[in-house]
Amino acid sequence: MARTGPRSPSLSFRLVAGAMVWLAVMLAVGGFGLAFAFRQTVEREFSQRLDAMLLGLMAVIEASPEGTIGLVRPHGDPRFGQVYSGWYWQVVPPGQEPLRSRSLWDAVIPGSDSGNGLHIRQAPGPAGEALLVAERDFELPGIDGRIHALVAGDLGEVNDGVRHFNLLLASSLGLLGLGLAMAVLIQVRFGLKPLRRMAQDLGSVRDGARARLDGRYPREVMPLAEAMNAVLESDAVLIERARTHVGNLAHGLKTPLAILAAEAEGAADRKVLKAQVRTMRRLIDHHLGRAAAVAGAGRVLGMAVPLRAVVAGLAAALGRIFAERDLAFDIDIPEDLAFRGQREDLEEILGNLMENAAKWAARRVRVSGRAGDGGLLLTVEDDGPGLSPEQAEEASRRGRRLDEMAPGWGLGLAIVADLVDLNGGSLAFSRSELGGLAVRVGL
Repeated sequence: MARTGPRSPSLSFRLVAGAMVWLAVMLAVGGFGLAFAFRQTVEREFSQRLDAMLLGLMAVIEASPEGTIGLVRPHGDPRFGQVYSGWYWQVVPPGQEPLRSRSLWDAVIPGSDSGNGLHIRQAPGPAGEALLVAERDFELPGIDGRIHALVAGDLGEVNDGVRHFNLLLASSLGLLGLGLAMAVLIQVRFGLKPLRRMAQDLGSVRDGARARLDGRYPREVMPLAEAMNAVLESDAVLIERARTHVGNLAHGLKTPLAILAAEAEGAADRKVLKAQVRTMRRLIDHHLGRAAAVAGAGRVLGMAVPLRAVVAGLAAALGRIFAERDLAFDIDIPEDLAFRGQREDLEEILGNLMENAAKWAARRVRVSGRAGDGGLLLTVEDDGPGLSPEQAEEASRRGRRLDEMAPGWGLGLAIVADLVDLNGGSLAFSRSELGGLAVRVGL
């Protein structure tokens, strides 16, 4: 019976797995890119808000005639009046106590050299929070030196906004990935549908339901179907041609051999000549039988032979041949069981085995069959004397006549062994429950 090696991953699995990996990579890269861009945008807008507040603070600062500074009016944002609210402002004039928002209470945010323009930096707040600080140095009439002003805001607001966006982004990308994965599955299933249909059609050819691939396939698959049909047609032609040549050879050799046998009748040393003629005939029959078996080339796609019908026909023929012995042929084979191969091979195998069983049977010959693992399991049994273990081993090893009282069985066994081997099967001998020989064939 045919054996197959380890299966490689299916084409569907390869396509789906490749698409899923690519989708996962692209969605991850896209997600990280969007999250980074969003954070940069939010931080930039937050910095712009702080700068606007800083400019507003600088606009309400004035100098008194005594050279001190103060605010024309309070800063408008109420968060600057809440202690440790996370929003602070601070003004440090040269040589004077700094002005600061009520939210700072008595704390001070360390300043830094901002130069002549806006300076944005991060700094810890009085409550330990992370702050984003916008600061500038500017000059005010009536004040000697440069005044340092800053406005700080809680970065937690930025982080909360970014965290909320990342959650929405992950959910959206997850739903998008799920939708794309479903689309990939549908696309792969739809795209590979012609290949699955071709596989089913090939199964029908193998089972004998059809002789060729006749379906309509896409342009990309059609060359494969045409090549397979060409192989099937070529095999059929070669097999028929080989069988014809073997038959012609058999007929061509039989006539000269018959003439030689007739001439041997009048020869002086007829015994030796007749023995040589018998040897030649046996060798010719043997090698023609092997040639015919090889010409069959084992299993052929597109052929399925009903097993029970073949066995019933052979049993009827053998019943007529051995009519004087009144043999009973028991057939235990399901009606739907079929042999995937050539009818001639099956008839040759069963014919030889059943004829041998009939020759040696006392009253009964039983032929049974069932579906096995990937093929058929056939058993031909009789209630005759059977074989000794040595004879069974010899019969399994090579084809030779086992008893001169049943001539030709050894040659038939050789042909059976060749045909079973060509069909990828096995042959085994054992003791039958009926008491005689049991020959088990796996095809």
